[in-house]
Amino acid sequence: MRKLSTNEIRQMWLDFFQSKGHHFLAPASLIPVNDPSLLWINSGVATLKPYFEGRKNPPSSRLTNSQKAIRTNDIENVGVTSRHQTMFEMLGNFSIGDYFKAEAITMAWELLTSPEWFDIPKEKLYITVFNEDQDAYDFWKNQIGIPEDHLFSLTRDTNFWDVGQGPCGPNTEIFFDRGQQWDPLNLGTKLLSDDIENDRYIEIWNVVFSQFNNDGTNCYTELPRKNIDTGAGLERLASIFQETPTNFETDIFFPTIKKIETFTKDNVKYSLDDYQNPNPAQTKVNVAFKVIADHVRAVSFAIADGVFPGNKDRNYVIRRLIRRASTYGFELGINGAFLYKLVPEVIKSMGQFYPYLQEKAKVITETIKDEEEKFLKTLSKGYTLLNKIIAEEKTVSGKNAWLLFESFGFPIELTLEIAQKNQIPVAIDDFKKLANEAREQARQARQDQKAWDKQSEFYTKLKVPSEFTGWNEIVHEGSKVVYLFVNEKEVTSLENTTGFLILDKTPFYAEKGGQAGDAGIIRGPHGTAYVFDTQQGPNHQHIHQVNVQGKISLNDLVDALVDEEKRLLTMKNHSGTHMIHWALREVLGTTVMQAGSYNDEKGLRMDFTFNRPIKPEELAKAQALVLEKIQKEVPRKVYFCSMEEAVNKHQALAFFTEKYDEIVRVIKFGDFSCELCGGTHVRNTKEIEDFLITNLESKGNGLFRIKALTSFQTIENYLQHQFGTLLEEIDQLQDRYQETKALLVDKQWEIQVQNLKALPITKDNLTKLKKGVANLYEMAKDYRKKVQAKQTQLRIKPYLNLEPVSATQDAPARLQFMDTNLNLNELKELADSLKQKHPQTIIILGGHKEDNHFLVVTVAPELQTKYSAIEIFKNLPGFNTQGGGNVSFAQGRYKPINEN
Repeated sequence: MRKLSTNEIRQMWLDFFQSKGHHFLAPASLIPVNDPSLLWINSGVATLKPYFEGRKNPPSSRLTNSQKAIRTNDIENVGVTSRHQTMFEMLGNFSIGDYFKAEAITMAWELLTSPEWFDIPKEKLYITVFNEDQDAYDFWKNQIGIPEDHLFSLTRDTNFWDVGQGPCGPNTEIFFDRGQQWDPLNLGTKLLSDDIENDRYIEIWNVVFSQFNNDGTNCYTELPRKNIDTGAGLERLASIFQETPTNFETDIFFPTIKKIETFTKDNVKYSLDDYQNPNPAQTKVNVAFKVIADHVRAVSFAIADGVFPGNKDRNYVIRRLIRRASTYGFELGINGAFLYKLVPEVIKSMGQFYPYLQEKAKVITETIKDEEEKFLKTLSKGYTLLNKIIAEEKTVSGKNAWLLFESFGFPIELTLEIAQKNQIPVAIDDFKKLANEAREQARQARQDQKAWDKQSEFYTKLKVPSEFTGWNEIVHEGSKVVYLFVNEKEVTSLENTTGFLILDKTPFYAEKGGQAGDAGIIRGPHGTAYVFDTQQGPNHQHIHQVNVQGKISLNDLVDALVDEEKRLLTMKNHSGTHMIHWALREVLGTTVMQAGSYNDEKGLRMDFTFNRPIKPEELAKAQALVLEKIQKEVPRKVYFCSMEEAVNKHQALAFFTEKYDEIVRVIKFGDFSCELCGGTHVRNTKEIEDFLITNLESKGNGLFRIKALTSFQTIENYLQHQFGTLLEEIDQLQDRYQETKALLVDKQWEIQVQNLKALPITKDNLTKLKKGVANLYEMAKDYRKKVQAKQTQLRIKPYLNLEPVSATQDAPARLQFMDTNLNLNELKELADSLKQKHPQTIIILGGHKEDNHFLVVTVAPELQTKYSAIEIFKNLPGFNTQGGGNVSFAQGRYKPINEN
């Protein structure tokens, strides 16, 4: 059997299936697109769900890919077992209503055993099938020639793929026998037949025969379109071909492990011998190396795809992985941040197939370093807290273990180890309960989102062709109505009702790529259809959602008229999105990655990832760059080409968050903006007319949303509205000022209001007006404080002449007054003023406002050795008091005892 590198294995897989007519799908981002049921892309098929469900038609009925994926549901097993990883790469081949069991099995066997391809000895391979799938069993046995001692019928638990709702079916799995040395009990094929976890028979391929629909209640029906879904773990295949004990000694991870060794102290090394001659201490060291190598690869890819460490969802996963890896580094004797130094090794191992990793090297390195340095400070606090808990409580409760884990990033393994050294018990079961509750809460947050939708027979059969003409026109005369339907049922006409229709040729753009669908009118011989939305069908049809007045029938010849104003404004905004995307990358750097957008006639918004706060001057510079390009009247160019040509020749931006067809459309403005895009755009940048950023907000954890407007009229309307709103706020503030102006005049306030109201309505002045109004609010606060102070002085003035009772031999001077119409703050002011006039005095003042009675007590410093303000307050004869204070001052409420 040949020895193959990871890159050779991957390329051979893709070459084989492309030779069998499969279309290569470039790997998608780890971040799911329009799929709230998933936190991460967690399998090779996860990005293909719309094809399997029938919502979209694939670029080919035969597909192949190598898709990166992340799973974190069993992160504690990473490094402990031979083949658990946080991130893995899944090789796949897929049939969407094309070939089925016989062809899938035949191709799998050819790739694995043919001397032209993987050339694995046939006797090394073992097969399992679902025990109710006689077709698969017979084909393996009779057509492929698998002997019965290499072929096993197993149960639904191992050989039936089902996610609760949607496409499902039996599967067949292929295992590689690594030999008796990995079977210490010499159990042989019993390991397979009894489904016993082992290191001898390694599953290298799973072929799912997707032939049923599960309606969500385990009621199964035959799929209208049967599919093939396969997955082969690249890391596992690498381990087989490179004959390594586990996945971690392959060329994927081992260079990183060797680099980690250069940071450890006391000659701590990774040991290959530990697998055949295990030593508990060395096994623990090996686990640490594997966890670090695994986690740094996963976070490097996640950050490259735009996920930054944070406190929620996938951002928290990245934070946790960095913390976990850093802690294991500490266990290896590595002091200080070091994970970021491993990023070059990850890029060397993975960069050939993922060249964008090199482009993102800086942001990956800086993000990991920043997060790790923050964590090391937090970890120190965690150690202090744990030692305090151990010293004071002599036990670690589940609640405290969870606190250490959740707030300080302490892996539970570390808490257990430190507690064990101190011979202190840990309530591990309570910790696991809290951890499970947290996982359940996260799961419940997505419980209404189905992982898969039931395959729609209606849409899988919707093959009627439809041509989009709207890139070059907004009116098309003589279109033919080729399909009508209501509630997923075909009809021959729509009469005075709502429904859906498809034309053979249409200028109406269907919503996709962040651009809203067109609206407008379809005029027929016997009625008019008012189009209020246009959506894309599974075979690229543009499906018009309509309200029909009169009658529209199948085969009618109609005129299709797009709402020109809506389309034009939408085009300006879509082109504006391309402009601001370019400008942000120009100002902030190429680490900016678009993460979604939406454009309609009202404006544009774009989400993008960036790993630090954005300064106002940076945003202003980006806006200025867009305006500069608008003035230069840069023409738009359009190219239809292959993905390879788009990226390599035209340098088109493609982040692979969506699946693209074999031929892609490239929109290019000059030599600065070039993107894959199917949307409609202006002919040149001058047609955008104007550009104004209206808002930038952080969506948390490195994700931002920018909103902007284009066109003179839209921006003028916006400015009029914004100025009106802000001037109304000024008027409201001015009204409050007028109410107290007789008491206190503020000339600065009056000048500021006058200047702001005189500002002409322009974009630059909008910024000035916003800042001015914000400043007015601050001035209003200061003004109200001054007014209140003046009002207080006026209120307490009548009481400033109060005189204390003179001191006697038995009692100090005492000033007591219980009948003022003052609130608590006013009583405190009065007490302060009286203290100045009457030092060496005890002052007791009572007042009331409506039904509230207030009391303050002060004691001069010279008297505090014998008298306490709080004691006087609590024990005032004839009063029930509630409040607080100290020896010099006390305050609160009171009620005369006879009111109780």
